[in-house]
Amino acid sequence: MDSQLLELYHKQAKMIYFYLKKNGCSHEDAEDIVQESYMKYITYSSGVSSDKALSYIFSISMNEFKKILKKKGKEQVVSINDDRFWNNFENDDDTESSVLRIEMNHEILHTLNQLQEVYKQLLLIKYELELSYKEIGLLLGMKEETIRTYLFRARKEFQMKWRNLHE
Repeated sequence: MDSQLLELYHKQAKMIYFYLKKNGCSHEDAEDIVQESYMKYITYSSGVSSDKALSYIFSISMNEFKKILKKKGKEQVVSINDDRFWNNFENDDDTESSVLRIEMNHEILHTLNQLQEVYKQLLLIKYELELSYKEIGLLLGMKEETIRTYLFRARKEFQMKWRNLHE
């Protein structure tokens, strides 16, 4: 059991950490949440089947993050390509294209924030973390086909809201 848990931790802890960071969690809070989630899993693992371990840990992480946001009285903030954006900004001689990228990121965030929470999370996991349908299914404890369906609906809803924004 210990080697399985250690393997699971090494594979998935970074992914959960980066997902929390993408959702606006601070470095310290993200590390604490990941550690706390694995500690809770260890405590209650007898009631969780091994194939559902990752989704259980991910759910704990999301709940802990929401508790922290509620405690601090903050809203969830999604960040898109922060490091890549600032690197481009520093190296870019064309100010106009930099400003356009800022506006585009702002419009994307605005559109994402209009989506249902499930759709927003799925789009972020798929396109920011670049996970496969199978990996997302394992992470969320859902069937791969369900993930495909939800992502299809999420993309359609995003497209509709994007068009409405630009008409």
